[in-house]
Amino acid sequence: MVRGLIFDVDGTLVSLKVDGEKLRSTTARELVKNGFDVSFMAGNNLTTQEIIDRAKEQVESGKVKIDFGSFRASLSAALDALEMDWNALAEPIPGTVDILDSLRAKDVKLATLTNSGRAPSEWLLRRHDLLRHFDFTLSRDDVAKLKPSPDGIIKAITLMGLPRDEVVYVGDSVIDVRAARSAGIKVASVTTGRYTRERLIEEGSDYIMGSLAGLLDLVGPR
Repeated sequence: MVRGLIFDVDGTLVSLKVDGEKLRSTTARELVKNGFDVSFMAGNNLTTQEIIDRAKEQVESGKVKIDFGSFRASLSAALDALEMDWNALAEPIPGTVDILDSLRAKDVKLATLTNSGRAPSEWLLRRHDLLRHFDFTLSRDDVAKLKPSPDGIIKAITLMGLPRDEVVYVGDSVIDVRAARSAGIKVASVTTGRYTRERLIEEGSDYIMGSLAGLLDLVGPR
């Protein structure tokens, strides 16, 4: 029985307005500004967490003399500014509010986990009256490592107080699938983001849905 759902936000609950190239260039600019060698980024489609990990290696090796915690905070602030601009353009995916209301009526525990910052993410959810549906929200400010690391999902499961086989992660990307797999839970993928049904199947998603409405069947009658 599914008793808990953890949701990605962008591309899952709201329309996807994230500009991946802008995210990457802003991250690179912050790294260069703080003395990091960013040559490792050339020609590599690294996730934000992989970039952060490579930067941390330069600090730990002594190549870059900086407090890494302070750098990560400054990077997050720069990304927050980007995300606020994108979130101003985002709208709830049609049917989202009604589906969340129905899940709540079935007494399912609901949470969000996003790689975005807390301030822009909660502003977005509050703006569209989505925040009230969730027991809690988690962002990059609340975890040591971003998705595809399982850290955030494991933290959310702990906060829910449910066994892993009763929790499903809901997202739109391959990163979401990888994070859920690493955390040892099932994942429901919606094709409302950038990835096709075929690509999500290839990645190993447990459930593929055209919209969040499919969650009502997954949860079943209560």
